[in-house]
Amino acid sequence: MSPRRFFMIAVAAVIALLLHQQPSSAADKQKFRTIITAEEIRAMNVMKISDLMNRIPGVKAGETSVSIRGSSNVKVLLDGRSINDPTSRSGAVKWSMISLDTIKKIEVYKGSGSTSYGDNTGGGVIIITTKSADRLGGTAGGYFGNNGQRSATLNLQGRKNSMSATFSAGHETYDGFTVNDDKTRNRLSGRVDYRFTPRFSLFLSGEYNDEKKGLRGYPERRTPNSRKEFDASSFLLGQKYGAVTGRTWYSSSKTVTTDPDRSLYASLEVLKAGQKINAPFVLPWFGEINGGTGYEWQRASGINFSTAREERAWVFAEKKLEWTESPWSCLLGIRANYYSKFHNTLNPELRVGYARKNYDLAFTANRSSNLPTFRQRYYESSVTKPNPALQMEKAMNYAFSLSARPDSVFSFDASVFHRNIRDRITYVRKPDNTGRYENFGKVTYQGVETSLKWTPSSWVDIVPSYTYLHALNEETGYWLPAKPFHTILTDIVIRPFRDFSLRVLVKYTGQVYVRSDNSETIPAYTVVDVRADYQYGPVRFYIDIDNLLDEEYLYVDGYDAPPREWFIGMNYNF
Repeated sequence: MSPRRFFMIAVAAVIALLLHQQPSSAADKQKFRTIITAEEIRAMNVMKISDLMNRIPGVKAGETSVSIRGSSNVKVLLDGRSINDPTSRSGAVKWSMISLDTIKKIEVYKGSGSTSYGDNTGGGVIIITTKSADRLGGTAGGYFGNNGQRSATLNLQGRKNSMSATFSAGHETYDGFTVNDDKTRNRLSGRVDYRFTPRFSLFLSGEYNDEKKGLRGYPERRTPNSRKEFDASSFLLGQKYGAVTGRTWYSSSKTVTTDPDRSLYASLEVLKAGQKINAPFVLPWFGEINGGTGYEWQRASGINFSTAREERAWVFAEKKLEWTESPWSCLLGIRANYYSKFHNTLNPELRVGYARKNYDLAFTANRSSNLPTFRQRYYESSVTKPNPALQMEKAMNYAFSLSARPDSVFSFDASVFHRNIRDRITYVRKPDNTGRYENFGKVTYQGVETSLKWTPSSWVDIVPSYTYLHALNEETGYWLPAKPFHTILTDIVIRPFRDFSLRVLVKYTGQVYVRSDNSETIPAYTVVDVRADYQYGPVRFYIDIDNLLDEEYLYVDGYDAPPREWFIGMNYNF
């Protein structure tokens, strides 16, 4: 069945249900997302948000990257504003903007969310909500380790009457484990909330990030003098009046890359400003519908290309159906997108859920538009040429999932997913060792992900998970590079006595192809990480050892991974 026919049938079925629906007092019956609370984050004993993401089956995160089910088209929102780096090749994520201590909740939508959250959501959406201050206090901490690891953080919060404020700062340095692998990062952020009335409130937040690092290159081709400097600043004004919410944003980010050995000096600066409003409204026969509209302006400039200006606007509507005394729930959405540079799109989305006391079933299907980045279209270096004519990808995403909770000891989750991409954006290398990004080929992603949580006693948690990914270029018949077929993760937490915990993480990554013609592979590897925590009153002490067995291996993208690394630190709550 074609995607168009599928959605026509789905829409007709849901309209028929709408005309015969009964009011429901139930809340969200079906969980189409993974939710991680502040309490769960503290229990995970992780240092960075990227480490937290790697605990979720099907999600893979690095220092500045994230992918869901093999796709890097993932939108990450912080309080409603995207923190994907617009100066990167593939929407890299500025994880350094976020302190774990300031997070209230994280929501992960795998392969869905295109109606509400728009472009570049083929892999999914990650929504991070920060806390508003509820007391006067904060946290201070830091750590040190081998290879020159140093970090210091400070988080402050306070409230008086209708006003609350938070402030966060961080500094991090790393000498690296090989030549030109060093980095220095600085972070500042703040937020002020004011509640004028019970129905009307505003908040203003701002962030600044600065990073300087070396680009070491591949093991067989080091680049000992290649450097990168990145800085970004952003502001967000949040509005809430009753059920109506709005977000106004402005951001500026700049990347400068230099390499005197290749006579390379390149820069890319991107400015963004926009406004969006979401609100419920009522239509005859259909009842209450959630909808929204928005507009964003962007400008990119650099030393190797003329200034580019673009605009986009959107409107969306989605209807949630839930019935009293029925386990079924449904969400049907549609989003219309206008682009000044690309063809306009109309993207539908369908979610159907069936919830019982001990298990849930869910089916999702949606169409998403994945836009090429400014860097892919305009950035030029000694090996990459620009392609201003690059167009968007179009993807159809399907998934079926099961979540079961037979008792308090076991819980189980499993998903089967399938994704078709047309006009995939691919880096095509030419015989002279230069290349550019082009729209090329039809690609299929499909696979299975499973996870189990077993709590055999009050002091032990065991959480194994497995992901199988089939990523194939249908036109060439080759498997996609840097996409492992098998990933196995086992997370074990032991609490032998009060205030102490020991976490052991064992991760197996299967063999991957490193080149698009499948002529070279990277072998499978297994890594063991260990972390111990002890809470003594307001102070938490910890020691973390990554790559405990000192394995020598390559990441799936071909870069060499560090040998055993350790650090020791503490956090003080006041």
